[in-house]
Amino acid sequence: PPRPLAAKSVTFPKYEIRTLPNGLKAVLVSQNEQPIVSARMLIRAGAAQDPKGKEGLAMLTAALLDQGTAARSSAQIAEEIDFMGGLLGSGAGTDLSFVNTVSMTDGLGAALDLMSDIVRKPAFADQEIERQRQQALSALTVAAEDPDTVASQVIDRLVFGFHPYGMPAGGTVPSLASLTRQDFVDFHKAWFVPN
Repeated sequence: PPRPLAAKSVTFPKYEIRTLPNGLKAVLVSQNEQPIVSARMLIRAGAAQDPKGKEGLAMLTAALLDQGTAARSSAQIAEEIDFMGGLLGSGAGTDLSFVNTVSMTDGLGAALDLMSDIVRKPAFADQEIERQRQQALSALTVAAEDPDTVASQVIDRLVFGFHPYGMPAGGTVPSLASLTRQDFVDFHKAWFVPN
């Protein structure tokens, strides 16, 4: 085989890490080329923390965060972030969940307020749960017809067995059907904490 190329030096931007009194770790990377701020909150829980038989819980919990809070409807959340010309999103992977926002520098306070609201006080409204469940079930139907997705799921099961890494992160028809509002509340309460 050919010899590897010489290693190239990599220069990462300077950053600061601070731990707030409540245990939340904040990492700041400053790049001032554009007047925008990108903030991402990472939660150390994803599909690997789904309880047995409740596969898809982390994914749907993350999807429901921006679909309404105690103080705002999903439409209000969308209107607020659109009005400031920003972005807001949430999702989950195998080992983590996230919420992110991008805003103009002068809109950072409002964007962080909105981000804080969806992370801390999601409503988990029944109609939103059902809507997200139907979307997830539809995604399973589409995925079942995609050879690449099916092969990936089979390989994960062969490699990891019934360990959480071998289970489908998006859930199964029975697991998605079994999810209740209380499951979302419990998952959020257990994992969406500052530390």
